[in-house]
Amino acid sequence: MDLRAITIGLSTDSLVELDPLSDKLQKLLDDIKVAYAQQEISIRTFRINLTPISDASGRGVNIQNLIGIIDQVSRLCEQLDIRWFNVPFDLTHVNHSHSPALFELAFETLKRFPKTFVNLIVASNNTINYDAIEKASRFIKNVSRLDNSGYHNFRVGVSCNVKPNTPFFPFTFSSDEIGFSIALELPREFTKVIRGCNTNNLMVIRQEIINQLLPQIKTIEAIAQQCSDNSAIMFHGIDVSLAPYPEPNSSVASLIELLGLERQGSNGTLFLTAYLTDILKTFIKKGRIKTAGFGGVMYSLLEDDFMGKSNNSDIYSIDSLISYSAVCGCGLDMVPLPGDIFDEELSAIILDVTALSTVLDKPLGIRVLPIPMKQENEFTMFNMDFLFNTRIKKIKNHSFINASLKNEPFSLLNKEIG
Repeated sequence: MDLRAITIGLSTDSLVELDPLSDKLQKLLDDIKVAYAQQEISIRTFRINLTPISDASGRGVNIQNLIGIIDQVSRLCEQLDIRWFNVPFDLTHVNHSHSPALFELAFETLKRFPKTFVNLIVASNNTINYDAIEKASRFIKNVSRLDNSGYHNFRVGVSCNVKPNTPFFPFTFSSDEIGFSIALELPREFTKVIRGCNTNNLMVIRQEIINQLLPQIKTIEAIAQQCSDNSAIMFHGIDVSLAPYPEPNSSVASLIELLGLERQGSNGTLFLTAYLTDILKTFIKKGRIKTAGFGGVMYSLLEDDFMGKSNNSDIYSIDSLISYSAVCGCGLDMVPLPGDIFDEELSAIILDVTALSTVLDKPLGIRVLPIPMKQENEFTMFNMDFLFNTRIKKIKNHSFINASLKNEPFSLLNKEIG
């Protein structure tokens, strides 16, 4: 079993003395590389995650000072040979007068630093900030115009009720304590076990997956904890999620058909998604795994080659993809949209996922890519190792507009109500 990512969480305060921090992290990374290599476990990426930038005080933000901090992180990534880093923005407290500065900073971050991801947090603690959702929609449209491919929204996520230290980007932010978390690459292992079972009995397959893979996850956890003890850097946990990658046997969507459904995306997909999610939750409970992140099935349209091919036959709608979020991991992820989608419709899509996240009390995210000058059914044209090209999704050209939601944060479930 290989690892998708080792993600190091840093607070912005920890960047004051960069050289000692760099030395400390270099030792941790060297220990991790050696320890996992000894077990023939490969690591696809190393990443850095920051604590959220916010304007909770209402006094505004100093863009130049924060750009300087982000530049320090960029240089740290170069020193440590880290592929990406994530800059989260807590928008749950923003208001009309101060929020533009946060979005200006987020936009400058994406333009200046090609290794960055940006996470726009629009809901937390059961409360939705609709004003932030509207501005996030305009932000996504502006980012889409940075080049003709629409690629740069690969680096932009909108997140809802996500907990700290998730290792998967971009729906994440770090806690204040320096530490690291781990993202797994599970689809190949699930595929191998399912194909080797020679039965369609779901209970037998479920038990065989648990028997074969749980010991491997425990080994990964034990190595991480040992590296943590040696370095005195916190191990935050493992995200036991099924996340795709566009290479052979690494599709999450293909598992649904291996389990007996004629076509992933047809009726029955929701049931089998819940079945796979239950296996992941059993890993966590039975193995007493120290966890961080989603712990779910991740459908990511542009990152899953099997799903991308199915999408070319128009098997999915925006609505069906959102519905899977009720039982799967990360929400509406990596979905290409027409470049001229209305800001208001984009806001309504985000609002639906945010509502689902809030009602179900589960972390979800939205990562959509409007493609400039392209319409539904045309193909994306990306040239990047994490992405598989597919058809652009159909939209409805309708929106939700209600000025009352802009006045203050909106709570769906008031806990004071019996």
